[in-house]
Amino acid sequence: MQYAVSVLPVVPLRSGASEKDEMISQLLFGEYVTIIEKQQKWSFVEICHDGYQGWLYNPMITDVPEESALSMINSDFRVLGNLILPVKNNMSKHPIYIPAGSSIYAYKPASNSFRIDDLHFHCQQEPFFYTRENIRENIGQAALGFMNIPYLWGGKNPFGMDCSGLTQTVMKLFGIKIPRDARQQVAEGINVNFADEAQPGDLAFFDNEEGEIIHTGIIIRNQQIVHASARVRVDRIDHQGIYNSTLKQYTHRLRVIKNVLDKP
Repeated sequence: MQYAVSVLPVVPLRSGASEKDEMISQLLFGEYVTIIEKQQKWSFVEICHDGYQGWLYNPMITDVPEESALSMINSDFRVLGNLILPVKNNMSKHPIYIPAGSSIYAYKPASNSFRIDDLHFHCQQEPFFYTRENIRENIGQAALGFMNIPYLWGGKNPFGMDCSGLTQTVMKLFGIKIPRDARQQVAEGINVNFADEAQPGDLAFFDNEEGEIIHTGIIIRNQQIVHASARVRVDRIDHQGIYNSTLKQYTHRLRVIKNVLDKP
């Protein structure tokens, strides 16, 4: 099987083999893919982290031997909590600014360095990593750290993200794997029966008139929710849905709340 990895901060994953095709997701620094079909300029891939499939432009990814890729993927790697971290590798004089959610392999605190395959990176600042300790408390703070990031369809980085990109990235910071899209994420976890029983870190899902899941967000303290709608923002949530205090109206209809932190 062929593997590749991103050593660029963010790489667009597209619906077709053209830069004009829709961006459906993104590959963050340190994320690996399996190559399903390789063409001259484009590859159809599956992201190892979430199984999402799409097209990547070949010059934006780095081929990696299978043995090395599996060693990295199956290692106890860390996930970057800093919104942005400058790093330099051993092949370039210029820094790379990697985003929150990037995967950091074989990190050595003494030298403030890590590696991806044969590339060695030195962090220009101290990286921050979340742990699962006090996860219910800390996950709300992590979500609030993305406040005011603009909405971007297919985005999952600090300069633009969609609703499910936000929830997936925040969960990844704590080592929680969930699928990429809201309609996939809703199948995860345990149902929470009532909105007032929800805990920080639970995910809320919202549907349209046809019953399709179209939106998601992360519940935090005091019946509030962090979600990406025009920008990452905080609104009130109750059994009806999201109430936007600026517009003074409900903007999203609640379908279900899921506990994904304690899922089997």
